[in-house]
Amino acid sequence: MRFTRSLFNTLLLSFFLFALSGCVYFRLLEAKNQLADFERNFRVQVTDDHFHLDFLHPVLLSEDFRYLTKLHPSRIEKLPQGYRWYLDFHQMDSPAQPGKTIVFRMTFNGKDKLSGWDFSPVFLEMAPATFLEASIRSLGKGKVDEGRRQLKVDAEDLPRVSAAPPNRRKILEVLGHPAEESLKDGMTLYVYRFKADAVPLGEEGENRRIAVAKLYFNPVTDELVKMSSRFVGLKIAIDYRKLIQLSGPG
Repeated sequence: MRFTRSLFNTLLLSFFLFALSGCVYFRLLEAKNQLADFERNFRVQVTDDHFHLDFLHPVLLSEDFRYLTKLHPSRIEKLPQGYRWYLDFHQMDSPAQPGKTIVFRMTFNGKDKLSGWDFSPVFLEMAPATFLEASIRSLGKGKVDEGRRQLKVDAEDLPRVSAAPPNRRKILEVLGHPAEESLKDGMTLYVYRFKADAVPLGEEGENRRIAVAKLYFNPVTDELVKMSSRFVGLKIAIDYRKLIQLSGPG
């Protein structure tokens, strides 16, 4: 699923569907349809800088995630009703200090269906909860292109957000200096790399272990202008300026 290119300067959240089998695709489509009635099918909890999304009527299976990510989980925790998968991404190229870890925690019920997804604090430094929730909600208003297996969301359907974007000082406090720093399109670009502590399923899975987050800052205000990241096929790209402008007059 992905937003059209014309929305790149506003907000882009896309799930890349790699060679999906029919069953996986239709379960993803069912989950997308549930997003159209977000309040009925999902619940958001934000506590201690964690963002947790509860799936009230689960449809996605644990094996769907193995199929999509080409990775086994980093670790598995047994629960009274089901189990919890963790995908741990350790920061690479952090010479000045120990790298941080981004953790995606997925909870599955007794029927092997996804009932919860938790995003860790380090990830929320780059994609704060307010923006992340708006991105997820907007998927429910998208139109499905079955031929290309994409989800396209029109600009007028994007949620309005009133929040300040992250700033470079806070990012440096949490993640330290980036693996790469450069100027691009008049902005300061930071590149951070992470590697999943997970057993890959074949060569494609080995490639999926590497994750990249690109952060573009305004060199004058130090505010985060855009972020683009890819973790095991999940790509999140947000243009904070355009999204915040949507919350203004008119």
